[in-house]
Amino acid sequence: MKPVKRLGIGLLYYNKGLQQFERSFHEAMEALRLSGLIDEVSLIVQDGAPVDFARETVVDNALARDLDAVVWIDTDLIIPRDALIRLVSMSNAGMPVAAGIYRRAMFNPADRFLLTIRTIDPARALNDLRNGGAKNVHWATLEELREHAEGGVTRVALSAGGFSIVRREVYQVVRERCGPPWYCTYDFQVGDWSFEDTFFQRRLRKLDIPVYVDPELHAVHWSHYGPVPVTPDDPVMAELLS
Repeated sequence: MKPVKRLGIGLLYYNKGLQQFERSFHEAMEALRLSGLIDEVSLIVQDGAPVDFARETVVDNALARDLDAVVWIDTDLIIPRDALIRLVSMSNAGMPVAAGIYRRAMFNPADRFLLTIRTIDPARALNDLRNGGAKNVHWATLEELREHAEGGVTRVALSAGGFSIVRREVYQVVRERCGPPWYCTYDFQVGDWSFEDTFFQRRLRKLDIPVYVDPELHAVHWSHYGPVPVTPDDPVMAELLS
């Protein structure tokens, strides 16, 4: 795959509007500009649309503009300054789908697991987030992701799509081999409700398209429960509270 030079960034706004996100995103955009990695960046914004329709619209727009890849940064995340540089660099290293990591934002600390699954038993391959399946799978720990890293990245079965980069070729192959849509909150092939990025990544698994995460690329997930960092000493938290 050629280096990413024309980049789309999907931004979905509906129940979110954090000034902390805007500040961190601005700083990451400036760092990306100064890096010289990218020739062109297009912000593709959806405001108020259902999440699966919004992601579909962003991808359609990106492919119509002949962009090389789409970065997804959910607008309730606080990202480090070098986040965009690191995502693009992972893509340029030949990873068709690459991501950082963040925790589920919940009131109960026990439910704040990493939204990443390293392996899925083929006999239970659909039981990732289906119908309460969050309690029935092994969610990766940070220690596990670090232990299995090779060259700074770990191949996983599922990652959260809200902090990732996807090559245009991936969307083209998924459309050609699986048909539309890319994203849907109802998986009509198996008859269950799933998150829209789970729907997409199930198709990646079906096609054996690899997904990689950088165990050291962390975002703070900021919901109505407040900030949820990957680690208590996350430097992004120090900046937010300074």
